[in-house]
Amino acid sequence: MSVKVSGLYRYPVQSVRGEALPEVAFGPAGIPGDRAFAIADLDLGVVAHASRAKRSYRPLITWSAHYLTAIDALAPVLEFDFADGSTLRSDDATFDAVISERLGMPAAFVKNDGSRVPKLYEASPCHLLTTATLRRLAEEHPSGNFAPARFRPNIMLNAGAAAGFLEQDWLGSQVRIGGATFDVNDVCKRCALTTRAQGDLPDDPGILHSTIANKTIAGVYGTVASQGTVRVGDVVRVVE
Repeated sequence: MSVKVSGLYRYPVQSVRGEALPEVAFGPAGIPGDRAFAIADLDLGVVAHASRAKRSYRPLITWSAHYLTAIDALAPVLEFDFADGSTLRSDDATFDAVISERLGMPAAFVKNDGSRVPKLYEASPCHLLTTATLRRLAEEHPSGNFAPARFRPNIMLNAGAAAGFLEQDWLGSQVRIGGATFDVNDVCKRCALTTRAQGDLPDDPGILHSTIANKTIAGVYGTVASQGTVRVGDVVRVVE
């Protein structure tokens, strides 16, 4: 069975929808610029995370963000697209005031590096997910829409008509994808973020409930063993 890359995704801001890329030059920590920024809850001094129960955080997953400038610039500029169709640049002097109003709490756009609030997801691993897993989860919840966007993978892999938790068979192995090699070293436990409404996707608690059949796992994590470029259409090869 041939497994190929069907999508590559970068999420510049934690809990905010990201951007699809045709190719990625994977660095030592994965996709450069992935989850490099966050929205800080200034009352609690933490990163606002849409999977948490705090209702003020939930609009985050309805926003999207993409880079306007080079990610290695001293202060990269992002553009945010909000659910009402409006847009705003991160270097706008009113940015923090606008997002505070939208979230109903004091908030700020910050680097996700621990300098202002504790960093979320310190390891920042690459998340790999196959269509085989989504097809298997859909068997548990046939009326659900198991769009990849709900699961926020970095590398989405097309496994054809296969159904099952295919990528979990790679745990402890290396996989070669295009010019990069990944150590597959952990499973990805799912959270309530998978159930949140975003874009055309409705709120659906059944999405998370379906993962219980697999101990709430959907996808795997990997670290970059060998840096290189991965493109949509590249074939996955398990390295023995």
